[in-house]
Amino acid sequence: MSFIDIHTHGQFSYEGQNIISVKSLSDKELLDHNSDGMFSAGIHPWWTLDYSLEELENFKKKIIDLCRNDSLFALGETGLDRGYKETFDLQKELFLWHIELSEKEELPLVIHSVRSGSDILEILKSQKPQMPWIFHDFRGNMELVSSITKLHPHVYFSFGISLDNSQTIRELIREIKIEKVFLETDAQKHLDIADIYLRASEQTGLNIDLLKSLLFQNFKRLCNQT
Repeated sequence: MSFIDIHTHGQFSYEGQNIISVKSLSDKELLDHNSDGMFSAGIHPWWTLDYSLEELENFKKKIIDLCRNDSLFALGETGLDRGYKETFDLQKELFLWHIELSEKEELPLVIHSVRSGSDILEILKSQKPQMPWIFHDFRGNMELVSSITKLHPHVYFSFGISLDNSQTIRELIREIKIEKVFLETDAQKHLDIADIYLRASEQTGLNIDLLKSLLFQNFKRLCNQT
């Protein structure tokens, strides 16, 4: 059974299924993904500080065009980050745009959420999305997990480097239902996806082969929801 790396920026080449999140929407970056490999594309909340409104509008057009690419597995990462409060209104506007496109194109959405749990809950209440959401590098608690899943049954919570450096997350992954879990490498450099699986195995008490099988089933279920 293969490893599933649900969110990576492509630092590691490992046997299995890797969903590569494009690091930019430049033409050169996108050319690298005109292949059979699955990828995701979206406007990161941090980009609201780095790019002009005109550039962000051009990125939206590129993302719409990418929806014709069979290798595009998901939209995102997108979401809300209160660490960048000066652009929060723009982040929210872009997040809502991604949600609308996700529903229209029937694509999962990869969520970046930092100190914005209550904002996410309000959006879930108002938008009532049907397509799967994947909360990448989730750093919340079980109360937030329960609140989210009550509002949106087709959600997943992905863990990575936090299993190595956060006792809170090590405890959380023991509480959360395994059918809601994915693992990822994201942009960190010293652990590959096999290392992340090993840490998840240690915390959940599931051996590696069983963990790989269960997360592979999650991936198949995710694909069938789209």
